[in-house]
Amino acid sequence: MEYSTSYGVKYAFDINCTAQGYDLQIVGRGDPSRYAVRQRIGVISKAVKGHPNRLLESWPLDVNIRTLVLELVTGIHRAQSLMSVVQQHPDRYVPGYWWDQQSNFGDQIGPWLIEMITGRPAFNTIALPNAGHAVMTAGSIITGMNRPGMSVWGSGLIAPLDATTTQRLKSRPPLTIRAVRGELTRAELVENLGWDVPELFGDPALLLSAFYRPHELAPGELRPAVVPHYAHRRLFEGHSERSDFDIIDVRKSPEVVVAQIANASAIASTSLHGLIIAQAYGVPWIRLRISDKHLVGQDFKFEDFYSTINRDQVAEVSLPQSDVSNADLREILNSASLPDSRYDVASLIRAFPSAEIPQLPGDYAPYGVQNGASHREFTTD
Repeated sequence: MEYSTSYGVKYAFDINCTAQGYDLQIVGRGDPSRYAVRQRIGVISKAVKGHPNRLLESWPLDVNIRTLVLELVTGIHRAQSLMSVVQQHPDRYVPGYWWDQQSNFGDQIGPWLIEMITGRPAFNTIALPNAGHAVMTAGSIITGMNRPGMSVWGSGLIAPLDATTTQRLKSRPPLTIRAVRGELTRAELVENLGWDVPELFGDPALLLSAFYRPHELAPGELRPAVVPHYAHRRLFEGHSERSDFDIIDVRKSPEVVVAQIANASAIASTSLHGLIIAQAYGVPWIRLRISDKHLVGQDFKFEDFYSTINRDQVAEVSLPQSDVSNADLREILNSASLPDSRYDVASLIRAFPSAEIPQLPGDYAPYGVQNGASHREFTTD
């Protein structure tokens, strides 16, 4: 049973008979459609492990056939009502593209920056196949880019390109690439895809200190902090009662997490954006690598970021997950450093793809600059 929505999502329902009973499943046809299914149907279903489908309902084999048919029809109608809702966005909204399936502050930095730079709301087009152009910003989101015609501004890859990803991205070239996160991402895009990528590097999150200045604590009030990636959070639960450093929850809003990092005396982080935000606000940091609980892509995205700073000055320490609960994190924090930067704040701001956003006026300048919202001069220092 195939269906499509007015905003371009195509999906189908499958009815499966298994040894346990009957299942009703829904699957999107294509990457944006699968994302839309996860986004909209996830509230009433659970995922089939290792499969893009969503298990909507299940019934035992001995269910009454009349009841089964009624329940199937009810489940399909409920899913269709969720899939058919059309989100309306005024013309002055800025189309963006970011991952929003996990509560993680790093994924929210992109739209937050778009709004601070343009002074206009951003809306997510990742689940809208017919949305056309959108601005891609912070994060390793080029790897999963699900349609052509984007403007890439400081985005990165999560890992080196394999044959499958290369073939998929070849059919989805961006409209323009204004900057990428680091040299490793550029090398992959140029060598494997032949894309035109400028030698302008930097994760857009490095610009946050130019647009957002949280309330500053007095020097005597500063405390060190640890920023676990959401995949590592449980490993640090044994340290939650410690009084000599803080554990920052990356599931909170970006305003809260960034303020906590900016007001730390030092940062130890397993999260890439924990390190990037510390670098942006001049807070010494050290990367914590969990040696036997790897993140997707392992070290690629970290080394990509390191290409925009002095790599020789980077502080890192590796721990197996079994040692995290007993590790002397305060001692590890004492080894934090602040590498010299190699990125150019002013050039990154000027590279924002304003010309591709028709709602912005012709004499556009970054909102934080023209309205005096910035807390420091935009220089190349």
